[in-house]
Amino acid sequence: MKYRLTEGIAALLAFLPALALAQDTGLLAYGGRVVPPMTPPVLPGDWEAAAPGQPKRQWDRALPFFAQRVIDKGADLPNPYDVGVSLYYGREQRILSSLQVGFNGAPLQQLDFVQFPKSTINNQSPQLQIGAWVFPFMNVYGILGQTKGGGDIDIAIQGSGLAQFLIGPNACAGGVLPICQRTITGTAHANYHGNTYGAGMTLAGAYQKIFFAVPITYVTSDLTISDTLGRTWNIAPRVGWNQHLENGGVLTWYAGGTYLKSDMNITGTFSFDTSGNPGLPNTTTMQYSIHVEPRDRWNYLAGVNWTIDKHWGVVTEVGFGNSRSDAIVTGFFRF
Repeated sequence: MKYRLTEGIAALLAFLPALALAQDTGLLAYGGRVVPPMTPPVLPGDWEAAAPGQPKRQWDRALPFFAQRVIDKGADLPNPYDVGVSLYYGREQRILSSLQVGFNGAPLQQLDFVQFPKSTINNQSPQLQIGAWVFPFMNVYGILGQTKGGGDIDIAIQGSGLAQFLIGPNACAGGVLPICQRTITGTAHANYHGNTYGAGMTLAGAYQKIFFAVPITYVTSDLTISDTLGRTWNIAPRVGWNQHLENGGVLTWYAGGTYLKSDMNITGTFSFDTSGNPGLPNTTTMQYSIHVEPRDRWNYLAGVNWTIDKHWGVVTEVGFGNSRSDAIVTGFFRF
């Protein structure tokens, strides 16, 4: 039995990666990547359209809406409800902007003698996803998970600017302070954890053995290194091909791209040695607040969905290219 176009469009929106499943300070947090359930292909043993003169099959579920119209045309539908569990790992570079710093407890402000050249963070997240096919071409889902990770934020502080800021405009006159000839460099280590919440939908469809989907997901992250909620939009269009296996089940091989738009602020401290400089303490502590967003909005993806039967499925997906890489594995139960 061949897929109907209406079946195909439904799988498309449900497929936004749920683990975020994301990505340099790469989330300094969770990137919002999830793998929504795709419309499972028709499997051996699935029902066929009623022969002429025979009673039509009746759809006995509340969802999806308009399911009976699809059934009456001779097409089957997936079980309408799904629960998925995902595990995600990501690595990404991010752009840092709106830098604000303060020294030894002073209020934060913008200072041009402090730079944050680069940051890279790894993150991982287990996640639970619950969804339903509201229409034969649309799946909606909610996401609940936890994320944790860590990474490095490079810091460069011009010594002369620091001395003039903390001591006075003439601090470097006469070459008395050694720090005036230095650029202080170091790395702030950012470790974090927190909860993620989100929702999304997938529009999906298929024609014969060709599958296409467009998942859209919105995720918020409440992380220990941020003074604001992280917000992420993820759109991941894909197209694939269904391969029927001799011993049952269907493999759907697919490829596409992932668009990631996220923003958040991260906060932290960085301490460094300033001993041997009259007027400065032996150790100076800098507080910082930084706005972070992806260095590249797009990267590529490739994956395979194994529809084992009407109830069980497994999806493995990798993202690659530009400044972001990630991998996610998701198991689904449909009922």
